[in-house]
Amino acid sequence: MALRVTAVVLVSAGVSYIHVISRLEAQTQVQLEKYISGRGEQESSIFKLAQDNLTLLRDRILQEFKQPTNIDFHTEFERQYFSWNDGTKRNFPQNRPLKDFDSTRYAGAFIGRNVQVTEELKQRLLTANTLISAYGSAWSNRFVDTYFVTPENVGVNYWKGLPIAFQTPSDLYMPKDEYFYIADPQHNPSRSPQWTGVYLDPSINLWMVSAIVPVYEGDRFLGVVGHDVVLTDLMEHTIQDQLPGTYNLIFRSDGRLIVHPDRTAQIQQAQGQLKIDTINDPHLNRIFQLVTKAQPKTHVLENSQDREYLAVTRLQGPDWYFVTVYPKSLLSGEAWDMAQFILISGAVALLVEVLLLLSVLHQQIAKPLQQLTAASNQLADGDFAIALDTTRQDELGGLASSFNSMASQLKTSFIQLEQVNNALELRVEERTTTLQKTLEELRRTQIQMIQSEKMSALGQLVAGVAHEINNPVNFIHGNLTHIENYAEDLLEFIQLYQYHYSNPVAEIQAEAKELDLEFIRDDLPKMLSSMKVGTNRIREIVRSLRNFSRLDEAEFKAVDIHEGIDSTLLILQHRLKEQPQRPAIEVIKNYSNLPPAICYPGQLNQVFMNILSNAIDALEDANQQRLATEIASHPNTIWIQTSLSEKEIMISITDNGLGITDTVLQRLFDPFFTTKDVGKGSGLGLTISYQIVTELHQGKLHCNSTLGKSAEFVITLPIKANFMIASRL
Repeated sequence: MALRVTAVVLVSAGVSYIHVISRLEAQTQVQLEKYISGRGEQESSIFKLAQDNLTLLRDRILQEFKQPTNIDFHTEFERQYFSWNDGTKRNFPQNRPLKDFDSTRYAGAFIGRNVQVTEELKQRLLTANTLISAYGSAWSNRFVDTYFVTPENVGVNYWKGLPIAFQTPSDLYMPKDEYFYIADPQHNPSRSPQWTGVYLDPSINLWMVSAIVPVYEGDRFLGVVGHDVVLTDLMEHTIQDQLPGTYNLIFRSDGRLIVHPDRTAQIQQAQGQLKIDTINDPHLNRIFQLVTKAQPKTHVLENSQDREYLAVTRLQGPDWYFVTVYPKSLLSGEAWDMAQFILISGAVALLVEVLLLLSVLHQQIAKPLQQLTAASNQLADGDFAIALDTTRQDELGGLASSFNSMASQLKTSFIQLEQVNNALELRVEERTTTLQKTLEELRRTQIQMIQSEKMSALGQLVAGVAHEINNPVNFIHGNLTHIENYAEDLLEFIQLYQYHYSNPVAEIQAEAKELDLEFIRDDLPKMLSSMKVGTNRIREIVRSLRNFSRLDEAEFKAVDIHEGIDSTLLILQHRLKEQPQRPAIEVIKNYSNLPPAICYPGQLNQVFMNILSNAIDALEDANQQRLATEIASHPNTIWIQTSLSEKEIMISITDNGLGITDTVLQRLFDPFFTTKDVGKGSGLGLTISYQIVTELHQGKLHCNSTLGKSAEFVITLPIKANFMIASRL
């Protein structure tokens, strides 16, 4: 039965579709003809108004020329017009600012180079200026400008707010431009109104077309009057104001495309000179051929090849073609809507029959199966509180009983499994926590061992070098005193000899002169004194190296903090000195009177070394981002300051580098974190320093930084502290 109803519905829909589409085609052609006729009148209004205005202006100019007058045109011309340096004449002085010219009331005038200004031309120009100013102002709400141009290359133009005549280049020759020559006797012997092609005016960046009316006094051609018509509204109306599903376009009889919704960019790029036959668009070419070959001005054509109607009208004035393209698919849509109505009606009848059948199936089969499906989903979600209806005496009732039993057994199994899983998770969590603590302790121990081995090796090397240097230096320093005494004895002996034997033999006198005995007597004590100062300097360096390494001081003890800082500075002296790429780094010390501090001297010297090395690195990095003048005005400086309070000693080390960002500051003491290039830093220096100060000495180490200006590291050590908690280090 359902198949029979379906066949009847399909046949009825097909017959209805054919009937409706034939009726719609006839109605559409009638409606399109009415629409395109009204649209042509609407869009032609601005062009008709332009021609009417210009015809009126032409007649007024001719009328004024014929009127007798007492005006002295020569005197009036000399009063109003001024010669410019470029050889032109204009009705405004060249040396005055353009803002002084009231372009809202008066027209501007331009007389080209080498124009012979006759008395008749003066009359024509002054008369036209008066009329153009009056009418141009009145028409400025609809037309951007009104102008009069003569064959002698003289022009009068009213453009509200734009004194275009005074911005015109001196070499302009208007008779050769399209807005003039299309209306001259050679190109327009019929003396009819003319229209230029579409163009983009650069002064206001708007698309325009010019309406031109020639002015004749009998057979004498006096010039042209014109309007520039802005096409913005026409183009927008053409593209945006269309029948649903259609589109509009405008083109000239010579094939120049003026408006097309899909080719606006091409038209603009071609400056309004885009021709349809140059576009690779067969569809558009077919439209152009059909429209231009048809005779009536307003009609509806059928483009059977593209299945569309073309509603055509000619815009009065420029005589452009305005075409509305109406696809036949729109008619098919309406016919299909009718066929759909019939199909839907038949489908509803079929649906009623099917619903009756579905109702029976739903109550007897589908509903119990839905309940079983919902119970399965409930079971999958972990909800075992299932109670299906088991009162039915059919197969579905037996299936419900079996399902209830299965749910009960699964509930028991899941409870047992969850208990085992909870116990296992608890054990895994305990083991994970223990492993993390062990791993962290191992990592910390590894870092400390590596650093301790490095410092131990460095200390042994420094101590060995200091010992090897110290022995020969002590030998030299100890014997310098004896050499000094021997030299003094020898010099006294020579002086005594010279006193008693003032006239020695010639050979001795010659040898004394050759040796310059007087110079030796004066310079030898100085030389011995310099050698003594040098050996003392070497002994101080050796002592500083031994103080820094502190290999003989494994336990914490009372030491002079200032001595450790000075030893570190002495070791870093080669980095503080002037380098080829930067000046010397000045170290300013401000030491307070500190008591001996109880500490691990070797490890504390390591902290000083790390912080001072980082300060030097920071200053070198800052120099790479500064000019030489900036470095000279803000020299590289490190300030070291110590102070004493009742409970603690504070050491502050500050540099005037670029400072540290907040992001880096938060991770400054993290292991292996570094901002230096690969190979220049391990990221362990400040981490070890932090552990030495906080864990080994129960002190504090923190950093204060002002980005772009400085960074300060502050070490705080307690005067009395229990260091035994960190003795394992």
